[in-house]
Amino acid sequence: MDIQSILTPERTYCSLTAASKKKAIEEAAQRIAESGLNLSAQQIYDGLINREKLGTTAIGKGVAIPHCRVDGCQSIVGSLFRLEEPIDFDSFDDEPVRILFVLLVPEHEVEDHLKALRLLAERFESDEYRGRLLTASDDRGLFDEAIAVLTHSDEAPES
Repeated sequence: MDIQSILTPERTYCSLTAASKKKAIEEAAQRIAESGLNLSAQQIYDGLINREKLGTTAIGKGVAIPHCRVDGCQSIVGSLFRLEEPIDFDSFDDEPVRILFVLLVPEHEVEDHLKALRLLAERFESDEYRGRLLTASDDRGLFDEAIAVLTHSDEAPES
């Protein structure tokens, strides 16, 4: 599994404006619903908010991965948002969030759901990766950075 298998340019947004976690999830749900899925904004919002009530989906370092199971979702769907201004997401490191990767999963899916969360958590551990997402200039640039394979400039070149 890779990010490109769950994320599309049409669900990648460089500038999301929201003053709170609730508003960010509400706006994200609306945009995802408008991207051509057969899911309503209310259905997405309810799933994400109910999951968030169980505990924050912020993973630290300015990143949150709101996710939920959604009835009627046919495959794992990802959507990437960069917030205009950081917001409090109740993160364990107290760092406000600027990057949201929303993950919607079919009701019956378990294994691929966990694989997707693990993939995202590993990617977002990289300072380089987060930095590239934060400096992308537009939606397409954000998508391109999101799916890019990281290069490690500190590695010695092969002889």
